[in-house]
Amino acid sequence: MDDERYRALFENSPFPMWEEDFSRVKEYIDGLASGGVTNLKSYLAENREALTECVRRIKVLDVNRAARQFYGVGDKRELLGDLTQIFDDPAYEVFRDEIAALAETGSMYQAEFQARTLRGEERTVNMIVYLAPSPCQDWSCVIVSFFDITDRKRLEEELQQSQKLESLGRLAGGIAHDFNNLLMVISGYTDLLLGALDNPDKLRHGLMEIKRAGERGADLTQQLLAFSRKQMTQLRALSLNAAVQESQAMLQRVIGEDIRLAIALDPDAWTIRADRGQMHQVLMNLVLNSREAMPQGGVLTIRTRNVHLGSDFQEEPEGAGGRAHVLLQIQDTGAGMDERTRKHVFEPFFTTKGTRKGTGLGLATVFGIVTHTGGHISVESEPGRGATFNLYFPPIPEAVHGEAQAGEPPPAAKGSGTVLVVEDQEEVRQLTCAILSGLGFHVLEAVDGMEAMQVAADYQQPIRLMVTDVIMPGINGRELAESLALTRPEMQVIYMSGYTDRVMSKDGVLDASVAYLQKPFTPDKLTQMVHRVLRTGD
Repeated sequence: MDDERYRALFENSPFPMWEEDFSRVKEYIDGLASGGVTNLKSYLAENREALTECVRRIKVLDVNRAARQFYGVGDKRELLGDLTQIFDDPAYEVFRDEIAALAETGSMYQAEFQARTLRGEERTVNMIVYLAPSPCQDWSCVIVSFFDITDRKRLEEELQQSQKLESLGRLAGGIAHDFNNLLMVISGYTDLLLGALDNPDKLRHGLMEIKRAGERGADLTQQLLAFSRKQMTQLRALSLNAAVQESQAMLQRVIGEDIRLAIALDPDAWTIRADRGQMHQVLMNLVLNSREAMPQGGVLTIRTRNVHLGSDFQEEPEGAGGRAHVLLQIQDTGAGMDERTRKHVFEPFFTTKGTRKGTGLGLATVFGIVTHTGGHISVESEPGRGATFNLYFPPIPEAVHGEAQAGEPPPAAKGSGTVLVVEDQEEVRQLTCAILSGLGFHVLEAVDGMEAMQVAADYQQPIRLMVTDVIMPGINGRELAESLALTRPEMQVIYMSGYTDRVMSKDGVLDASVAYLQKPFTPDKLTQMVHRVLRTGD
């Protein structure tokens, strides 16, 4: 009865288990000891044929159902023969340590290693080898059990990567804040000068170069902010098909004539909720990455389709219980990546382009944007076989196909009334005041929240609008607006910032009703926002 119970437990265990006879292995290592071998582990490491002989002497007595499923066989007889078929170099190293440990302790051995199935899959397992007691101590009963920890290790690696992103993100966010203020001054005054020159031809070239430099710097800070997750995003209903089509002409110019761009969009692809600007940034970064992988030309394919994912983020047939997602796939026919590169490709500052090319932030930025929207990203690649990036986004519940494109209202000729500008950076404050004064507003200014409250208390006339930075010494812009709303409920508010450090929203996603300008912004952007807010508030 006890034997029947043991057999039932063994066969039905959810963990892969082997029952093996090591008696001939023990005879062999006892012979080595009699021949003068004192350090068994070192001897087996230096003499591979001795280690292989130990493997050959193992007699497999039984293999349970979970082990057969793990290795991908239907009949246990496929595993009862020569074990060398499932032993690769890492397995031999673990077996060497196992034999040495059993010879020393005579009890058990535990190790974590990469096991290869007969299908060629690599799985991370935690193995326990138990040497059952016997009257002769002849190692005639050894129980080996596996615990598949592949998914747990993957989650640990993702956690470590998230921690790297968080620590580096704090640094990037601080740099981007100051850098954005500088870029706003450069770009803003350039726009003012370009608009004020009666005959700008002599100076236009130099001014345009300054402007382009500012725009390039602004693109870099947007990457830093997206990577650091300190960029305020405005999530709206968005069609991935529309985003791809909007970017298609620009992407074609970027990749050049020697790369063919193929677009395959599912007309029934669901709508997702995402930031339109960030989605264009994702497409651009992935396309630039693919272009670098195809210096001799090739084919770049962008696809969309509806899929269902299981808990392991693998695609499942519809109706199998998987969660609905929209797939955005970018596939190239380039050089591909080895396994080491593939595992590190989303890490910040990891680049294969050399020290003078690339920042190493492109794919890290993509990773941050995709995960921030609740999505998942993976990459499939082998050397010489190109790379396929799969981006999975959860769709919005409602059946919305596309995002309404409401154009900005045309700005009025002149503004009127009083505007309060609150900004601790003097250059940014002066520029903002100059733009608003040029529109015809009477402008009050303050260097921080406390001074703003004093200015508002001393000013006896209505204040139509406050334009305030978010991150300031003392009270922040959100707290300032809430405080002044008690005494000036009619005053409208526009927030501006290079990054918000979650002041405006804990999850970094801004409510669509909030008027928010991402630094650096142009005079035109400020003008459009001012007239939109005042028109809505009046």
